[in-house]
Amino acid sequence: MISLGRLLLPRRWHERLQVDRYPILDFIRREAIPRMREGMKVLDAGSGRLPEQTLRGEILATGAVLHTLDFCAGEGVDFTGDVSALPFEDASYDIVLSTQVLEHVQDPEKVCSEMARVLKPGGHLFLTTPQSSPIHNEPWNYFNFTHYGLSLLFEKAGLQVVQKQAQGGHFALLAFELHWTVRFLQTRPLPALLKAPLVFFAKILFGFLLKVPLLWLDRWDTQPLNTLGWNFHVQNRVRRQ
Repeated sequence: MISLGRLLLPRRWHERLQVDRYPILDFIRREAIPRMREGMKVLDAGSGRLPEQTLRGEILATGAVLHTLDFCAGEGVDFTGDVSALPFEDASYDIVLSTQVLEHVQDPEKVCSEMARVLKPGGHLFLTTPQSSPIHNEPWNYFNFTHYGLSLLFEKAGLQVVQKQAQGGHFALLAFELHWTVRFLQTRPLPALLKAPLVFFAKILFGFLLKVPLLWLDRWDTQPLNTLGWNFHVQNRVRRQ
């Protein structure tokens, strides 16, 4: 999909308008990366391949040792494996990252337990996952989560919640849903002469003209019940024998 925003807007503005991605990137930049120090071991659990590792350069710039793990081998993937059975020893990592992965696993409780296992005592997990999301990466899209459900999973894994943050409120979610119209139109068998102008109009209207005021309105939804998802910072308090 050609992004008009990427072509026409400054990079910072375009990133901010990616309502499904910006809250996650901003969270990791503000909360996780500043904790990283030279020599620390960081695991990106469910990293995806190199093009999906958006923050890789920023993480490596801290001097931390970054290991990436994904179910599929490929460029930028250090270890191929299942996040429900991590191939690492107990207490191996200072920080674990898991961004938009938990919705794709069959046993979220086991995955949280595994991430707790490989964390050092006092280590930090930064996890993000959707509450409201279209089905994607079919058929491996199993769950959406409330913050209550996530807190329960972390409690069972022996992890203490330090911070939870919604990925925007009602208006940010509305902006995302309206922008989804572009993908809807692109995947429908419409006549070519009709499809091209409809898609272009949808990109302008839903990708920019309506998105900007909706994001401005979103600042007043300070206790979101209707959100794209959740960002959690949790800490391992369990000292394993």
